[in-house]
Amino acid sequence: MRKVVYAFCISFTEGSTGNNMIIEYFFSFANGVDLNYIIDLDRKFQPKADRSNAPEWTRLGNHQCKNCPLDKKEYSHCPAALDLDQVIQDFQKLPAQTLVDVRVLTIDREYMKRVPVEEGVRALMGLIMATSACPVFCELKPNARTHLPFATREESILRLTSVYLMKQYLVQRDGGKPDWELTGLVKEHAELQLVNQAFWQRMMAAFQSEANSKALLSFFTVSASISSSLDNQLDRMKNVFYTDKL
Repeated sequence: MRKVVYAFCISFTEGSTGNNMIIEYFFSFANGVDLNYIIDLDRKFQPKADRSNAPEWTRLGNHQCKNCPLDKKEYSHCPAALDLDQVIQDFQKLPAQTLVDVRVLTIDREYMKRVPVEEGVRALMGLIMATSACPVFCELKPNARTHLPFATREESILRLTSVYLMKQYLVQRDGGKPDWELTGLVKEHAELQLVNQAFWQRMMAAFQSEANSKALLSFFTVSASISSSLDNQLDRMKNVFYTDKL
């Protein structure tokens, strides 16, 4: 008989209308243990909430990112760390290559795959960080609304670039100056790289976890690819569009 440990919700607020977009993750292990995470993509963060019981590693000043725009006077804790704390604790003792059946349920479709636990955790962490109140991670929120779990690097770069170009079209349509050269996309991911490095240090100072560490590093490599070699990454995808010319 399977044992459902709990269903963890991140997180509905008092101001929720009931129409918030929700994505659910289910992890089913061979030993009969199930973990269920409910992610509210439209959740709101309350900076002044009582967080006296929050873990020390989540405090804003603990390995705070160099480019973090949050003020310690207003924010006592890192929003992304608070959102990820339970997930990191749940998986900290698991070897990264432990196989798990992961099911992801969105409003429109369902995904299922048996993967090493680090791959499932990477997808879950990416969704949580992109929809957190972190001002840098939230640049990824438009992609989170069309969440694609287990995406390959090529798929991730194609989606990030496509969403960015769609945004530039809307900027142009509204009378603004679009960035067709993708300069802003490279800059955004350079900023994300600074956050990624600091966040990894923050987590590893508190947890010695193979699954969590590898999941985060794998998630971060996409930003690294865009910030350092976007043109090369896109060149590799020419065959998608010019198959008859290559």
